[in-house]
Amino acid sequence: MKSGRLYTGNLKKNTKRKIIAGLLVVFPIFITYIVIKFLFGLIGGLLSPVVKESFILLGVSLRNSKVDEFVTTSVAFVITFAALYFIGAVATNFFGKLIIGFFEAILNKTPIIKNIYTSSKKLIEIISIPGRKAFKRVVIVEYPRVGMKVFAFVTGNVKIKDGTELTSVFIPTVPNPTSGFLIYLPDEDIVETDLTIEEGMKLIVSGGILVPAQLEFYKNTLTSETQKE
Repeated sequence: MKSGRLYTGNLKKNTKRKIIAGLLVVFPIFITYIVIKFLFGLIGGLLSPVVKESFILLGVSLRNSKVDEFVTTSVAFVITFAALYFIGAVATNFFGKLIIGFFEAILNKTPIIKNIYTSSKKLIEIISIPGRKAFKRVVIVEYPRVGMKVFAFVTGNVKIKDGTELTSVFIPTVPNPTSGFLIYLPDEDIVETDLTIEEGMKLIVSGGILVPAQLEFYKNTLTSETQKE
């Protein structure tokens, strides 16, 4: 009887483990498919009329509507990437930087547009430029109330006029780490971890599924030494 229960328990565990493993494989692929489909639809909707007119001028006619849509969208996608590459190449040379700086100066003086532009630019920089090291380390803080703990990323620090130093901590939302909450805390309220930034990101995006086998928590040693002195 016990062996039967044990077999049933092991079967349930194995089934659950395999289903989770399957989700970890399928879910990222599904999200990638949704994003690519959205981009194809967006870019195709914007540039398809231009591509179709170009085909007409070249004397090319596509009779199959499905083929027509796929070809025009694919060409629009290639044109978009080529345009982005060209803009990036121009933006990285001296004259390109001058031109972009001129337009940025205009945008930064325009109400409303200034806030949208600067916020979007900073978000892209955080996501796409790892060399900037926007996130310095992974920590644990109590949020949104005492007793509840969340993983967060240290982004910097600020010094108040009275000499008090506070650490800026970004608390990301799950599973989208590009949005979240920014809070300022003294070092003694922050618990350090041995997680790397990549491991912290995986933990957030997976909703806590991808967690290292062992975690180490410790208080900031520099702060404790300063307090002893």
